[in-house]
Amino acid sequence: MATFVDKITICTIGGHGGPGCSSFRREKYIPNGGPDGGDGGRGGSVILQVSDKLQTLLDLKLKTTYKAKVGGSGRKQKQFGSNGKDSLILVPKGTLIFCENGTQIADLSSIGETYIVAKGGKGGKGNPHFSNSKNRSPTYAQPGLEGETQTVTLELRLISEVGLIGMPNAGKSTLLKVLTHSNPKIAAYPFTTLYPNLGVIKKYDRETVVADIPGLIAGASNGDGLGDEFLRHIDRTKLLIHLVSVENQDPEKIISDYQTIQDELKKSAYNFESKVHIVALSKCELADSTTLDTCVNLLNKLNIKPIMISSLNRTNIDELINKIYIELDRESDSN
Repeated sequence: MATFVDKITICTIGGHGGPGCSSFRREKYIPNGGPDGGDGGRGGSVILQVSDKLQTLLDLKLKTTYKAKVGGSGRKQKQFGSNGKDSLILVPKGTLIFCENGTQIADLSSIGETYIVAKGGKGGKGNPHFSNSKNRSPTYAQPGLEGETQTVTLELRLISEVGLIGMPNAGKSTLLKVLTHSNPKIAAYPFTTLYPNLGVIKKYDRETVVADIPGLIAGASNGDGLGDEFLRHIDRTKLLIHLVSVENQDPEKIISDYQTIQDELKKSAYNFESKVHIVALSKCELADSTTLDTCVNLLNKLNIKPIMISSLNRTNIDELINKIYIELDRESDSN
């Protein structure tokens, strides 16, 4: 199984500019030809570019230093040196770039978008640039300048409008499969999903990207379980669907599971409280009506109106999809 890599630190080095040339025109029958050294070429730059062929930062894991080529040297007869070749690094859509002090310097969110992370150095000027009335035969030519060196951290945050959250085994992967016809790994044990899965809801001519986020547990914001590394992937979402499994038949435990996830969201570094939340009681085919009614009543006391769903039987799935689009439209109108 491929490893999901969503954070990596790399060192980028722009190419050194080529040196300028110091030479003089020496041709038969042309006295006093004067300086004719060409300029050095620009050093190559290190450039990040968004590719639709990548979903993770895995390709960058084994190589952590990227250096562009140096610029060519200037030559006689005012021939300029060639520019150094750029070093192009492909990254997935949704990659953020942070400098060493933690400041975000770029957000690459469109296919084909580029960002120059380390500029190449300028080429040196040839000796003709230094000719003047007092010195008509300068021998000095500039050396090329060094390229920029920058260590950056790349962080992938999936771009999806809807995020599925909940405790391990809450039924997120199964719901994603039903909503989007994707094929995530599904099994009856915690932490089946070890990396985010994406799917697309298609309704009429509209497509909505949904992300299934690996299960959270109490203490996730402090690194317990799978930790909070995956919380960044719901930072971009407009809407969160909080799945609460009713499989264990204990209403108090069911409500406790709901509150555990909400507490972890509040403790995280991201502002999830401002996002629209839909609460769905999942695996309703495994609970009796008394349990379901009790859970609904307890959530109503918290001013929450849950949707009761069964991904297995497709119970209320269409209602959930309609609710998703209503909330997304409402969110768009408010902005």
